[in-house]
Amino acid sequence: MIEDILGTKRQVLEAPINYSSAWTALLGISPSAIIGMNAAGQVLFWNNAAERIFGWTAEEVLGKPLPTIPVGSEEEFRILLESQLHGLSQEGRDVLRQRKDGSLCSLKIWTAPLHDTDGRILGNMAILADSSEMNRVEQERTVPVSTGQQAQAHSMERYRELLEAAPDSIIEVDSNGTMILMNATTEEMFGYSREELLGKNIDQLVPVELRHRHAQHRANYGAVATRRPMGSGLRLYGQKKDGTKFPVEISLSPVNSSDGLRISAAIRDVTDRQKAEQEFRDMQTRLATELSKANRELEIRSREAEEANRLKSEFLASISHELRTPLHTIIGFSELLGEELDGELNTKQKRFVQHIHKDSLHLLELINDILDLSKIEAGRLDLHLETFDAGQAAREEINSVGPAAEVKHISLVFKPCEPIHVYADPIRFRQILLNLLSNAVKFTPEGGTISVECSSAGKDAQFCVSDSGLGIPRHAHETIFNKFHQVGSTTKGVREGTGLGLAITKHLVEQHGGRIWVDSEPGNGSRFYFTLPIA
Repeated sequence: MIEDILGTKRQVLEAPINYSSAWTALLGISPSAIIGMNAAGQVLFWNNAAERIFGWTAEEVLGKPLPTIPVGSEEEFRILLESQLHGLSQEGRDVLRQRKDGSLCSLKIWTAPLHDTDGRILGNMAILADSSEMNRVEQERTVPVSTGQQAQAHSMERYRELLEAAPDSIIEVDSNGTMILMNATTEEMFGYSREELLGKNIDQLVPVELRHRHAQHRANYGAVATRRPMGSGLRLYGQKKDGTKFPVEISLSPVNSSDGLRISAAIRDVTDRQKAEQEFRDMQTRLATELSKANRELEIRSREAEEANRLKSEFLASISHELRTPLHTIIGFSELLGEELDGELNTKQKRFVQHIHKDSLHLLELINDILDLSKIEAGRLDLHLETFDAGQAAREEINSVGPAAEVKHISLVFKPCEPIHVYADPIRFRQILLNLLSNAVKFTPEGGTISVECSSAGKDAQFCVSDSGLGIPRHAHETIFNKFHQVGSTTKGVREGTGLGLAITKHLVEQHGGRIWVDSEPGNGSRFYFTLPIA
């Protein structure tokens, strides 16, 4: 077999060196160590069998001097390497090589030069196989056998190679639980040599406290042997030679042979997987605990915030009522003084009375806004719904901002529309329009235009208050409806009001089941739209 592999490799080496998928597969499945070196004796490739035979991984040796030469054999190896670089090959020569643990192993070696595309020798490749194994193969080849026997022998050899290469421990036992076959992984997993286990009962690999129960399970399985996992739903453990216990998964398969029932067990060490699963569960538990704690704290803070908000709303409602009473008195007396019923006022006195009256009305407006907001937040703002002509109400409301618009020479336009009857609170409808019209007057420069139009859109009536004012940046189209938010200064260069008008307006529209939005750009005026349900 080694000669066949070597002959195939020689044909490959006559072409330019190319590590194709076929060559990679050959390196992986070969039971013999395949090692490539350059002219300096540094390792170019190192297959899985080389790792298994010598103990070094490919990462430990690639690009470094070959580590398998025993102490005292360095000169012999140097001469051998130089002869190979001059085109000489070795054919089944016996050599001693050193493993990573310091032990020596007797091997047979075959070598061949590595050429580049121009035929120059770049290094050499060596195939090393166990001497005792190769001698047995050679002896078998000297005995005449039939073609069928050769095929059977090859099949058995291939089966042995696959068994040894399996990543899981594979053990075959007879009906009494005696171990009659196992692979190399079994030795690595449990710490026993093959000689220590063959002929022994498999209960030896089970923790001491579970062996009696395991014997009973074996008897039960033998009565109805089927291919299935062992101990479904249970945690299974194996025991190493040093007494260490470790978690395993086991799959059982019955094997009917000429010697009676045998059972094959594939055993997998799941220590790392269970450790990762436990770490994941611990992380989940920790996160769940932290999340629960955070939720409790958030719930407490939420209740505190709700209570604080309720107290604030009650305070605002209370203080607003207390402020409105004396404010109405101030407004009433300023109006009486302005009528000059008890005597004429001089010019300065008239100006003072007008300021008192105007500022008192402005203060009353702010107090009403605060009172409305506190009612909205407390959920106590009631609507008195009825059916009325919204177009007629809008036409009348325009007149209420007429004096303020006239001062700035602003044109007020109501675009005629068909009668539209809505089902809403007429007082709150007028408040919505008044807030939008008052804002339009504030932010429209002298000589501008403000218009109101209405139309029906399906089940809703749509209203639009537009102006030729300063306009609103697009990034502020949503935030202008927030409480206490003000986009910028009025045309007088100052901020007016508390920033509650649009917030209250939005609440009133949405409480009617409608919606409100704005379409505006700086310098192009603003168009505020809102909808209310048609009666």
